[in-house]
Amino acid sequence: MIRKVKHLMKKYPVVVDAEISVTEAAHKMIQTGQKLMIVLDNNNIKGIIDPCKILRYTYAEGFRPSQTPVGEIANREIVLARSNTTLEDALSLMVKLKQETLPVVDAKPVGSINIYDLLNFQLKTKPNIAPSIA
Repeated sequence: MIRKVKHLMKKYPVVVDAEISVTEAAHKMIQTGQKLMIVLDNNNIKGIIDPCKILRYTYAEGFRPSQTPVGEIANREIVLARSNTTLEDALSLMVKLKQETLPVVDAKPVGSINIYDLLNFQLKTKPNIAPSIA
């Protein structure tokens, strides 16, 4: 059986409105324990936000996280997975793009999958092979 993203993804992705402040988005990220949030603008995906992006801006001179809408700093250059994407294809994308998490979108955001869950799954399903001793 070929495993798909839908078999391993975390359902119910954390989404935020593009107009909430960066501070509010950071608080929501902490409360939910998510490392990625999908930023929506009128129910359309505007981008994604992660802790690195928030930190990068937070320490920039003159940046006011409590007054800046999260949509202004969202990463718009994102790659999305579909729920029927194979796990192998998802892992290849993440490695190629150096992106730890992929939002999973069908008609709307349905989940997310991260590289650590994929690697953990591969380790669990790989047959145990005794190391050869030379």
